[in-house]
Amino acid sequence: MKENSHSNTDIKNIFNYIDSITIIDNKGIVMAQLRYNPRFSQEENMKENKFALNKNYLEVIPTVTPETSTLLQALKTGSVIFRDKQTVWDHDGRKLVTKNINFPIMSRGKIIGAIELSKDITHIEKNNDDLKYYAISKPRNTQAHATKYTLNDIVSEDPSMIEIKNHIRRVANSSSSVLVYGETGTGKELISQSIHNESYRKYKPFVAINCAALPESLLEGMLFGSVKGAFTGAVNQKGLFEQADSGTIYLDEINSMPINLQVKLLRVLQEKYILPLGGDKPKKIDVRVIASINKEPTDVIKREEMRRDLFYRLNVINIKIPPLRERKIDISCLVNFFIKKYNIMFNKNVQKVSDEVMDLFLLYKWQGNVRELEHVIEAAINIVEEEIIRIEHLPIYLMENNTDKESFVMPLVKTGPLNKAIEQLEREMITAALCKERGNISNASKTLEIPRSTLQYKMEKYKITK
Repeated sequence: MKENSHSNTDIKNIFNYIDSITIIDNKGIVMAQLRYNPRFSQEENMKENKFALNKNYLEVIPTVTPETSTLLQALKTGSVIFRDKQTVWDHDGRKLVTKNINFPIMSRGKIIGAIELSKDITHIEKNNDDLKYYAISKPRNTQAHATKYTLNDIVSEDPSMIEIKNHIRRVANSSSSVLVYGETGTGKELISQSIHNESYRKYKPFVAINCAALPESLLEGMLFGSVKGAFTGAVNQKGLFEQADSGTIYLDEINSMPINLQVKLLRVLQEKYILPLGGDKPKKIDVRVIASINKEPTDVIKREEMRRDLFYRLNVINIKIPPLRERKIDISCLVNFFIKKYNIMFNKNVQKVSDEVMDLFLLYKWQGNVRELEHVIEAAINIVEEEIIRIEHLPIYLMENNTDKESFVMPLVKTGPLNKAIEQLEREMITAALCKERGNISNASKTLEIPRSTLQYKMEKYKITK
C-alpha cells in the first residue's frame, strides 16, 4: 500500500507540474488534447481543447513547421525530445512559451503517434528569448500576402454551394493541388482564399497571380525567380513560388500560361523543387497550388490551351462553381448582402428592391454572375434617394437588354420530350416564386396559384429547398 501511495504521489506531482497534454496520430492529427493552463480561464481551456480535436497539429499551432515542432520531430524520429523553452504563437495569435517533453507512441515496433507533456512558462519568460533551437515567426498577414475571404464570405442558400463549402472543409488541410472552374464573376478567388484560410497554412503567405496578365518573358521570372546575370538587367530575385513557401500560390487563368511554361510548372508540382532563371541549384519548396480556369475543362483540353498531364496533376481536387443563373435561389440573399454592404459604404438606408426589380433579376441571365449583380446593386445605391431600389435606379444597359428577349430572358428547355420540358419549367417557376417570396411557401403557393400541399409535393419531387 505504501509503494502504491508513493507512486500516486509521484504521479500527482508530475501532473501538478504540467498543464497541457497533446496526443497526435501518425499523420499529425490531434487525437486528444487536455489543456488546463491556469493562465487562461476554464472556458478558454475547454474551448481550445475542443478546437484542437481532429485537426492537423500545424493548424492548431500554425507558427511551427514539421522541422521546428518538438512533437512532430518525436513522431518523425521516434526519439524522446525535451526542450527547456519553446516559443510559439497559437491559431489565435497568443504567445506561448513552454517547457515540454515529447515521446513517440510505439506499437509492435512502429510509431503510431506521439505525446507531448508541457508546462506554460510564458509569465517567467525573459526579454532576451533564447531561440537557438527554433526558426519561429509570429502569424503574419502582411499586405503582400494578405487574404480577405473566408468561408463566411460565401453567401449562399443553394445546396450546391453549401456542398462546396463542406467540401472545402474536408480538403483544406490536404497538400494536394486544387483546380477551380467557374465562369467570370462566380468567385474563384473567393473559393481559393477560403481554402487557404480554412487550412493550417492560413498564417503563411497566400500569393496570387493572373497568368493572363503578364507576357511570357516576364512570367517565368515572376514565378520561379532569377539569378543575377541570367539575362540583361537580371538581378537575384525570389520568385512567387519561393515567396509562397509554406503557404499557398493561386494561379488564376492557368490555361493562359504558355505551353513551355506549363511543362516547367508540371515539373515543380511533381518534384517540389524550383530552378530560378539562370540558376544551377534547385530550391526545395513546400507550396499548396490552387489553379483556376474560366472555361469548361473539356474545351480547354480540346483546344490544347492546357497540357493534359498538367490538367490531371492539378485536378487532384476539383471544385466547379455553378453560375448564378443556375442558382437563382441565391439572388435574394445576395441582394440583401450587397445592400447592407453598400449602405455602410455610402451611408445610405436602402431596405430592399421592388418586386419588379426582383422579377427582373430572376429572369436575367447574369453573364457576369455574382460580380455583375454586386455592381448593379452598387450602381443603384449610388443614385437611390429612398428606401427601395426600383427599375429606374438600375443601370441603363440592364434595361436595354429588356428589349432583347433572347438576351434577357432565360431560354426555356430546348426541343425534346414534352414531359421533361414541363418538369424543367415547373422547377424554374417554383424556384423563382420561392426566391421572390424569400422562401415563404404559403406566399409562393399563392403566387403560383396552387395549393400549399401541391407546392410542397413538387418541392420534394424536384428536391427544391427553401
